[in-house]
Amino acid sequence: MIKYFLPLFILIACNCFGQNTITGHIISKNDKKPLPYATVFLNTTAIESSTDNAGSFTLKNVPPGEYQLLVSIIGYEDYKIPVTIKGNTNLPDIEVTPKNQVLNDVAIKAKYKLSPYYYLFKQEFFGSSIFARQCKILNPRAIIFYDTDTLGNYSAKSNDFIQIENDALGYKIKFLLNYFIRKGTSLRTYYRGESYFEEMKGSPAQEREWQKNRLECYQGSIMHLLRSILADNVKQNGYRIKRIHRENNPYFNRNGIEVDPYDIDNAIDFFGNSDNVRYHDKISDTVLSGKDILRKTDKDGLFAMTSNNGLMIEHTGNTIATLAKQIKSIPWIWHSTTTFIIFDHPFAIFDSNGIIINPASISTTGYFSEARMANLLPVDYNPAL
Repeated sequence: MIKYFLPLFILIACNCFGQNTITGHIISKNDKKPLPYATVFLNTTAIESSTDNAGSFTLKNVPPGEYQLLVSIIGYEDYKIPVTIKGNTNLPDIEVTPKNQVLNDVAIKAKYKLSPYYYLFKQEFFGSSIFARQCKILNPRAIIFYDTDTLGNYSAKSNDFIQIENDALGYKIKFLLNYFIRKGTSLRTYYRGESYFEEMKGSPAQEREWQKNRLECYQGSIMHLLRSILADNVKQNGYRIKRIHRENNPYFNRNGIEVDPYDIDNAIDFFGNSDNVRYHDKISDTVLSGKDILRKTDKDGLFAMTSNNGLMIEHTGNTIATLAKQIKSIPWIWHSTTTFIIFDHPFAIFDSNGIIINPASISTTGYFSEARMANLLPVDYNPAL
């Protein structure tokens, strides 16, 4: 059940960056023996650990929220489980399954050749921001392409973690791509996967540059927006949000794609909206607060954002509202961005870290669509000002 949001934002603002500990024990499903040297991490974070000789692990400094906990160890199937963190958590024993090892005959193989879709994939995967050119994939062979056609449609997944170096933000990222779908006919892209971050080591000058770039990525991002909505300080953080009202275009040509400019009854819109589109989007004059679009769900730690048709998100500020409700100016950042969000489902569900749990619920155009993997920050990122 979705309920109207109550004034909880003060409590959320105080607690959303609280630090907790997760402990657990990894064992083999076959013989119940503990497994040392397993990598345990939380999806889309820099929070990871390895099991000791007794198969035990500890994940520290975990903010409250919804996560996927993943276990990776050589010779065993990858394991993942959703976890909800509200405080210190001790998980029951995690059993992982050995892989079926099949020994193949040694064969001489032709030199590996990248798929022609790889270069298109890399552009869509990293996005079109200024940081994309500083990202590289170290193991492109891990990416498998399928459902390709001549119209520009294709799909991809990975058979192992894609190893990424983001030299603009100073992160090494391991990303397990569950699916990547590119619709060439509609120019829409969907993808989902699990990842974890490792901070790169650099010179003091490099690390200062990385911190500045991370803050620039955070400013105006969907994570920044959702956290601002939760704390009801969207205006202080430089956002202006308006509703979109979708109306039918009476001049839409239902019988074909191309518009005949001389066919008045079929295609022309004399009011200047033009284009052969089914709908016209009208933007409201009313500026919304976080409370206007936020709803509380029946599950602790999860929230919903909604609008009848969509939202226009403008970000023009260079300030961040801190947890102490102070407004901090960021002198080197001043970029104006606009994003249009269309709701494909009634509600977009997200957690207190600012991560959307059902990403297929919305479609975006504008800045959010341009900023993809190259601008991705771990969910435990907290701008230090």
